[in-house]
Amino acid sequence: MVKRIVLVVLVMTVAGCEPGQLGHSATPTARPTATVSPLATCPSGAAGGAQVLLQHLPAPDDLAFNLDERLLFTDINAGTVSALNADGTVERIASGLSVPEGMLVQGSGRILVAEQGRNRVIAIDPESHAIAVWRTFPNRTGSEGIDGIGPQLSNGDIVVPDSPNGVVWRVSADGKTATQIASGMVRPVGAAVDATGRIFVADEGGALWVLDPARHRFATLATPDDVLVSRAGQVIVNTLGDNAIHELDGQGHQLSVIGGLQQPQGIALDGADNLYYTESTGGRIDRLVRNFVLDPAKVTRTASGTFIICPVIRRATGFTRALGLATGSSLTTAILRLVQPGTDSSGALEVQTPERWIIISVTSTSGGDHLELSQTVQLSP
Repeated sequence: MVKRIVLVVLVMTVAGCEPGQLGHSATPTARPTATVSPLATCPSGAAGGAQVLLQHLPAPDDLAFNLDERLLFTDINAGTVSALNADGTVERIASGLSVPEGMLVQGSGRILVAEQGRNRVIAIDPESHAIAVWRTFPNRTGSEGIDGIGPQLSNGDIVVPDSPNGVVWRVSADGKTATQIASGMVRPVGAAVDATGRIFVADEGGALWVLDPARHRFATLATPDDVLVSRAGQVIVNTLGDNAIHELDGQGHQLSVIGGLQQPQGIALDGADNLYYTESTGGRIDRLVRNFVLDPAKVTRTASGTFIICPVIRRATGFTRALGLATGSSLTTAILRLVQPGTDSSGALEVQTPERWIIISVTSTSGGDHLELSQTVQLSP
């Protein structure tokens, strides 16, 4: 896991500042002199359409983000769990698994993986990558084993669709206690929960169910495989029967659809609700920017030994909400100057620090849902 510095003081802009204006930290440890030139804002760009993040994979399946905001993915043919790093490289987390499918990252960082070939859920330690059995789910049906896992509920319990047995369990965080919360499904394979506590279950029998707590049909779709709920409340379902990803509103009405995919087995949302999905038979992982993303920041070291950080924000077409740039100061890090992003700019930041890296974050709360992406910025080799 990437080592992080403690952000002690959050940078706030001066009240009344407009995007692009200069702001200062509340308690800076160093101040620019009156002769310093204004800090220029950095350009931003358009996000474009769907982008291929990884390709030539054996059979990528499910997706999840870990606590470091790295994208995790399982591969059912390779029998692996891997992580996509910010620089595009891939780190192997676990191997030797039998048809690894759905994943969930707990608050501790521990990774739970549904191992379909062995009818169990395993737990992977985020530091040592050691594997332990979290819970076994008996399968006497002759059908394929457990598929998806999650979400994690507010009390820490995990929702587990028991695919071959057609039931859904609520399991304690340690995997020791299970309570059945739904039954009578064909093959439940994925689940999600919304802000009101409704649990959605994707059933490969052609239904998206909602438990509130009784089971009701929310939508009829062609072989649903997984389901997510966005921060704004949209319900996103990948379907294998029509090779598509459907976006529904909170009442089950379709808002949009992405078609022509190659068996989209896995879906995930990042902190800004951008959509990531696998195309299993195409051997690739794609991303569709729904709001904004951060490309690698550009860093310049000045003659006086400070660092000017140029974020690179790319916005989806039509996304015009105000964004805020922030980092933190500490005993060793001072924020000297800060320019907030505009609708066509990425802002800028000047810091003075002996640290080799800092963390920046870009947020938007103006639309009623909190969107946030963080990035570790390397300052020196």
